[in-house]
Amino acid sequence: MNRFRYLIVTLVFTFSFFFIQKGQSQISKGGIPHSTVLSVPDSIRNVITLVPPSLEIIRKEDEQYPSPYRFAVNLPVDVTPENSGNWTDLPDGSRIWRMTIVAPGALAVSAYFDRFHIPEEGRLYLYNSDKTRVIGAFTEINNSPGGYFATELVTGDKITLEYDLPAGQQESPVLHVYEIAYAYRGVKGTETSDQVVGTGGSCEVNINCTEGDNWQQQKKGVVRIGVKKSGSLYWCSGSLVNNVRKNKVPYILTANHCGFYTTPADIQQWIFYFDFEYPSCDNTPSIPVPTRSLTGATMKAQGGNMSNFGSDFFLLLLNQNIPDSMDVVFNGWTRQDTISVSGVGIHHPEGDVKKISTYTTPTAPSNYNGQPELTHWKVVWAATQDGHGVTEGGSSGSPLFDSHGRITGALTGGESNCDSANLTLPDYYGKFYYSWDKNGSDSTSCLKYWLDPDNQGPMFLDEMEVKPPPVPSVTLYPTQFDKFIKFLFIGIWPSAFHITFYNIMGVIALDRELQKTGDTMEYDEVANIPSGVYIVKIRTPNLIVTRKMIKAVHTH
Repeated sequence: MNRFRYLIVTLVFTFSFFFIQKGQSQISKGGIPHSTVLSVPDSIRNVITLVPPSLEIIRKEDEQYPSPYRFAVNLPVDVTPENSGNWTDLPDGSRIWRMTIVAPGALAVSAYFDRFHIPEEGRLYLYNSDKTRVIGAFTEINNSPGGYFATELVTGDKITLEYDLPAGQQESPVLHVYEIAYAYRGVKGTETSDQVVGTGGSCEVNINCTEGDNWQQQKKGVVRIGVKKSGSLYWCSGSLVNNVRKNKVPYILTANHCGFYTTPADIQQWIFYFDFEYPSCDNTPSIPVPTRSLTGATMKAQGGNMSNFGSDFFLLLLNQNIPDSMDVVFNGWTRQDTISVSGVGIHHPEGDVKKISTYTTPTAPSNYNGQPELTHWKVVWAATQDGHGVTEGGSSGSPLFDSHGRITGALTGGESNCDSANLTLPDYYGKFYYSWDKNGSDSTSCLKYWLDPDNQGPMFLDEMEVKPPPVPSVTLYPTQFDKFIKFLFIGIWPSAFHITFYNIMGVIALDRELQKTGDTMEYDEVANIPSGVYIVKIRTPNLIVTRKMIKAVHTH
């Protein structure tokens, strides 16, 4: 292979690597498992096969307890690098540990850890049987003080864990998988699907239909929640909520009945999925659904006694601050006990992609489940251009927005569904007004202590958008140059960068470390290189940009 062809192959691999990294969902460092890079045979690994659960028993339980919406049961395992799998020594001096777990018949699986500590430079990946779905690399950035961790679902009934130990690294990871989630419903797709998509009813309306045009801000705060409790997993919905200090504290509001019977350790393994939606109005399962997620939270306040009393709310604080790059909105709210004439609910029915339901009949104060007090808003949904949005299992905890775009309640339950006879039956949302300070008198039973910690007393608060910084890019001009070229930098760049000019044979004509002197700068050293066509590569620790440029024939 000549040097120019080698250069092109290298650049293609670099961009492929970057694309895979960018596509990862959970906060991770991305990358490619070492077994893939070095083509290590799959035969060099252990496989354990789990006994599947009795779906007949599970479905009877689901009929008896339909809410919240259970989609998986967790099967006990005992997997560590010390007692399971194989370590393989590789030619470059590194080592990999691999372990495959099979859960026959599962639609999707995920791993739950009660001991999780990855040393610096270590990398953990999880992937399906043909590596069409790879999550990770999970690294030291994913370590938590309590040692708990959970991974997103990987479609199919096989999952391989791979830990890559770099050459010269002596410290081993501390990993203990104690449960494997066995998803039996609430997901659809095949092993080649990029994401796990739910199974909401046919009447539901995607958030990016015309009904969602005026709610594109609010949707960015709505999350799908993978709830872990009592040995099972459930789908619920919720929303980021703004606080009076407007300091981006990552509070999530959902329903108390989603969190009832959970333990603090369970909540450390809840997974919060952002921007889980189709890009258009169409249901297009073949199009990958981009999503990002965060793992783990702590409960701060709750009320409703599993919807038997009070307004049924559950306030969580995420373990991690939300990176600005995630492009989220901390939704606003109102604590006024005021009827809303119109608005929407945004939710994830049965764990499906984000949907929107519209009401045009004013909300009505109501009790719930025989309570004496008017703790809820009663809502009746309207038919719209693209369907007749309702709520379903998995929608629990989702926000109800008034005509000003502020949260006025969180979903407890109701009677609506996609059956034609039930489209206009009412649903009930625990009033934000009641959750504010009427479920109890202390910080564990009221929203106000968390969302208004300085007791400033506003009756409502608007949303706060957290925009990602501009994606770093650079323009080089003129593309046909003679004595100099100019740079136009966009986004956040480091103070120094590397630039290399390769001729069409792949030979380096110019290679320099340059200091960035401003958003625009001129560089005249190119006057000394021969005329011809060049591939120009600019490198920083986190970015590689290539451009094609031509050095003009000097006519003087």
